Amino acid sequence: MTETKQVTINAEQELYVIPCGNGYTCLGFDVCIRKANAVALWMREHGQDIGDIDAAKRGTLAAYYHYSEIMLVAGDFCKRRQLRCPAELTPELIGLEGKRVEVTDKYGETRRFYVGKSTGWMPCHLEIARRNSSGGGGVTGAPFKSLRIVGSR
Repeated sequence: MTETKQVTINAEQELYVIPCGNGYTCLGFDVCIRKANAVALWMREHGQDIGDIDAAKRGTLAAYYHYSEIMLVAGDFCKRRQLRCPAELTPELIGLEGKRVEVTDKYGETRRFYVGKSTGWMPCHLEIARRNSSGGGGVTGAPFKSLRIVGSR
């Protein structure tokens, strides 16, 4: 008999714990609401009202399942219309893809990277370490205290 794993809540760490393959991944309560509502707003701008997550539902399974529905509907919408939702792009970096930048992030950390962009229906900006790198992690620490272009690819 196969046991179906369910999404659970870690209230202490304010996370949804989501079965993923042979393990788990996590989604923060605040990230869940911010991301879903940003996508819902973008969808409304395209004539599709899929509803926001009410902040009062923060940390509930109802909020997580609404998030999942928003992502499913928006992903399908983007696929059918051949669109990409910009909700996860870092506003300060839009248009700087391929450029090398130096940022001081909101935590005071200064670093340099090439600005990349992920694939899929909802891309995010990436921090690419070197000109010949083939990928990198998502941009962190925005909004930035400072940003300047220091080169390009």
